[in-house]
Amino acid sequence: MAIDGPVQKRLEELLSAIELASPQSVANFVDRCFTPENNERQKLSKRITTFMDWKTRGGFAQLSVSIVEPNYIEVLVQQRYSAERWRLGVKIEEGEPYRIDEILLGRAPLDPQSSEEPDAALAQRVVDEAGALSERNLFSGVVLVARHSNILAEGAFGLANRDFGIPNTMSTRFNVASLSKPWTAVAIAQLAEEGALDFEDTAGKYVEYPDAASAKAIKIKHLLSHTSGLGTYFNEKFAQTPRHFIRSVDDYLGLTAGEPPVFEAGEKWDYSNTGMVLLGKIIEEITGRSYFDHMRTAVFEPAGMDTAEFLFLDHVNDQVAIGYTRAWDLSGEIWTNNLFENFVGGCPAGGGYGTALDIHRFAEALKAGKLVSNAMVELLTNAKPDINSPFYGYGFSVHPERALFGHSGGMVGCSANLDIILDPPGWTVIILANDLGMRPVALKARQILGVTVPEADEARAYLPRGGLSAR
Repeated sequence: MAIDGPVQKRLEELLSAIELASPQSVANFVDRCFTPENNERQKLSKRITTFMDWKTRGGFAQLSVSIVEPNYIEVLVQQRYSAERWRLGVKIEEGEPYRIDEILLGRAPLDPQSSEEPDAALAQRVVDEAGALSERNLFSGVVLVARHSNILAEGAFGLANRDFGIPNTMSTRFNVASLSKPWTAVAIAQLAEEGALDFEDTAGKYVEYPDAASAKAIKIKHLLSHTSGLGTYFNEKFAQTPRHFIRSVDDYLGLTAGEPPVFEAGEKWDYSNTGMVLLGKIIEEITGRSYFDHMRTAVFEPAGMDTAEFLFLDHVNDQVAIGYTRAWDLSGEIWTNNLFENFVGGCPAGGGYGTALDIHRFAEALKAGKLVSNAMVELLTNAKPDINSPFYGYGFSVHPERALFGHSGGMVGCSANLDIILDPPGWTVIILANDLGMRPVALKARQILGVTVPEADEARAYLPRGGLSAR
């Protein structure tokens, strides 16, 4: 890249700093090259972890330049090892010494590939990509690839328990995080088909939450589509509550009780864990059973999800992967487990456990009309632009042209993704990880199988990893 001005120079320095990063060199770089305001936005340890994470993924190879302004430049980059593509933006201060005021990172899609290889060979390529990432400590988990109901390739990588060196296997159960939201949506849809509720019903017909007035304005369809205006239980109260006190649906709702919606129902889309938990409460009110008992008999058993369960992690549980996160500070690399980070028991918004085969059986049962009717599957898995949900149906993420639908999940120490692919038809890809390494495997799978899936356009500050939607 030709260095024509201060913003190009800062970008060049940034890319080099990532390429050569060590904890101390990152500390020196941000102190010298970032504005004080920028440095105040994030702790040094987080900066170090971000830079070192970028480095372990292969740094950023610049592919093209999109925008050049006096104080801002945006380029398309790709990480050499993980193959993830990003839109990288660098904003500098207006005067000398032209320090970096902001770094923006937005997702960019991989170009789909066209191949005449047999299905089994394509599926194996996806699994091999996961293996290659695992060798670089960038993926720990399992991958399952199927087409037209037939499992064509699968593989397990990394360690389920680092303390004892126990490897992941295809029988390992993983925390699938928000990938279990579709389970809740299916249970609600079953009640709708039975006539026990209607998607146009208000939440207030069943519960007065978060308050009576709000409950009368929020409909079931708003809760299913993340257009309710409700927020998330990952708040200050959650942080201060011992995890073993958060077990029931009521416990989760108690974390956000009295918090009013931040916008009117149907006004816009904003991902809401609380909304999904409220659906679980409605299930309990209608059925007279606990959400967890109902899910076992209404979803898991009919789908053949033999080992899927909402576990209590302070109990003894077999074949369960512990979640891990890698971080860095000035002392070096740190691996931490998530035993004290997430919750002891899952909830209607996430935290269910299962194997890759459990998730495959759920997808197959859904497609075959064994859980709800085919017409209901169409309703659940089509976007709802009429209520400002252009990329999300009822409990399912949806590709803009509906080339695929499914859901992702991510929490501290775990990530998961289910793609039910319609174009090209018949593919199902399941990725479960006990780290945050799901995303590059999912993207490579889509590329290898020929799916054109644009990702979100908006730029995000410091987003080296995280969830993955069908967009």
